[in-house]
Amino acid sequence: MKKVGCLGGTFDPIHNGHLELAKTVRKQCGLDEIWFLPTKDTPLKNRTISPFSTRKKMINLAIKPYRKFKCCEIENKLPTPSYTIQTVKELQKKYPNIEFYWIVGDDQVAQFDKWKNIDELLSLVQFIVVPRQQFKIQDKRLWVCPTFHHEASSTAIREGSFYYLPSSVRKYVLENELYLESIVEKHCSEKRRQHVLSMTELCVKLAIKHNVSVHEATMAGMLHDVCKEMGIDQNKKWISLFYPSLLGVAPAIYHSFTAIPWIKQNLGYTNHRVLNAIFNHTLGLGKSKLSKIVYIADKIDPNRGYDISKQLACAMNDLDEGMELIKREQQEYLKKEGVHV
Repeated sequence: MKKVGCLGGTFDPIHNGHLELAKTVRKQCGLDEIWFLPTKDTPLKNRTISPFSTRKKMINLAIKPYRKFKCCEIENKLPTPSYTIQTVKELQKKYPNIEFYWIVGDDQVAQFDKWKNIDELLSLVQFIVVPRQQFKIQDKRLWVCPTFHHEASSTAIREGSFYYLPSSVRKYVLENELYLESIVEKHCSEKRRQHVLSMTELCVKLAIKHNVSVHEATMAGMLHDVCKEMGIDQNKKWISLFYPSLLGVAPAIYHSFTAIPWIKQNLGYTNHRVLNAIFNHTLGLGKSKLSKIVYIADKIDPNRGYDISKQLACAMNDLDEGMELIKREQQEYLKKEGVHV
């Protein structure tokens, strides 16, 4: 009888830790295959998860190199809310010639008292527990896989640590603009987050009007202030490391430069048009349409609280004229305030 380990979860997104876990458990427990079972919903989570089709796509991209790994969509066909006991019974009914094993982390074991019909479930299928938080496992009905550790987490990825993703999944995430709002929420205050969302909406509006990539406008808008609240000292360290010639500029605009290595290192995103637009969004020195759009949108964001109708109308009609108008007004304002950039 074929032995199949079932690894359930939201997989929002699947990451290298999941793949290493699957390889380790399959080898140590003598399993023939590992099936990844994305949940339709999550009874024990209080956040909105990505659509099932999106998570399934990421799983299939991640497991493509592994012939012993499969994606099982069974939970998408089951009624909600989705409970493990329903899934196990349906699997055993549908595949009577397969012996199933259920793989969980010790953090999930700590919540067994919240699982639906947990005692019946433990009698139906053998659980394999993978230690994560060193929760002491005392239940003799559980097998413990003792030799696995990986620092990756889906939460960290949603907050910007894309280096934990398989390259194929990272490419998909970036192309489809996934988790951008989560990144902004993690790295920006609520006031800054509102600015970013409002400014990005304006970027898109201008991009459509002037035949510029909406994707690139979205990426530049959402990420332009990712280092704004990183702190002056940390920003200065990054400036010293990557752009020492810019140490003389006002510290208030360091973030437009340090965002570039941050985005490259954390997200693996290297679109030069987007990065150039972010780099130039404070000084307005970029020559491309995208750079002008990001500069304009940042300066006349509706959330700034003043009438922008004149500037927006000018920019919608002609980017260059809008740019010159806004730059002139910006320089007059800075001069009045005694600010040297």
